[in-house]
Amino acid sequence: MNRAIVVFALALAACGPDTQGPTFPIEFFVSAGLNDQLSAFQVSLVKNGSALDCVTVQKSCIKDQVDAAHFVKLKDANGKDVQSLTFPLGLVAGTPSAQDVSLRDLPLGKDFALVIEALSKDVTPKLSGSSCNYIKELTAGKNPGVFAKIELLTPQPACDPRH
Repeated sequence: MNRAIVVFALALAACGPDTQGPTFPIEFFVSAGLNDQLSAFQVSLVKNGSALDCVTVQKSCIKDQVDAAHFVKLKDANGKDVQSLTFPLGLVAGTPSAQDVSLRDLPLGKDFALVIEALSKDVTPKLSGSSCNYIKELTAGKNPGVFAKIELLTPQPACDPRH
């Protein structure tokens, strides 16, 4: 099976006086071989994360596995509450290529799962790969870093990951 790897380094940190909850910056590191296969990354935060089996979650679209009520509402660029945020590819050249994004106004709490889904360039996007990480707690103080790794799924699941 042909596998390419996307590596994300996620650093959690509460910062900035304009937020009402923790913010966590996410720095995506993408292997050069995937740039022409992917269109975007979708990021979701799920409540009761320890109840998820991350190995299973990574094999199919998270929206098809978790009830909508378990998604933490995230704020998009317009301030609208959404289940997941989508970040189009905006990689800065390098080895590996990198992209910085961040999640803002997150609730304080315990027991979350962070799910990052790589979307294909197909007209109807497919799940190209996925990462699932447990986050024990989001605090107003400094949060520990999280490191996630995505392996490209071959074949791709038939599901459309978009919410």
